[in-house]
Amino acid sequence: MIRHIFLGTFKDGVSEENKQKVLADMQAMKEKIPGVAAQQVGFSTGWAGKDNQIVMTVDFQTKADFDVYMTHPYHMEHVDKLGTEYFDRSSFVAAQFEF
Repeated sequence: MIRHIFLGTFKDGVSEENKQKVLADMQAMKEKIPGVAAQQVGFSTGWAGKDNQIVMTVDFQTKADFDVYMTHPYHMEHVDKLGTEYFDRSSFVAAQFEF
């Protein structure tokens, strides 16, 4: 299994309504992109860091599934749109590990 982890910090002034839309769009990736075995998306609690972030983990059975996800049009469209409109792109953290 491969786990992909993403953290993004919202730009100042992003409304709660827009944050909820971002959450829904990110949650839809599991249904829109083949090869996603499991996915969790939520807002950071801020207990041990920032609370103006969204956090996502996505699990894949194979590296090929991960590659499909990373280049899928739905993912690419949302990375570009969300990254430009709602997130501070310099804050992006993405990492993967096998388990």
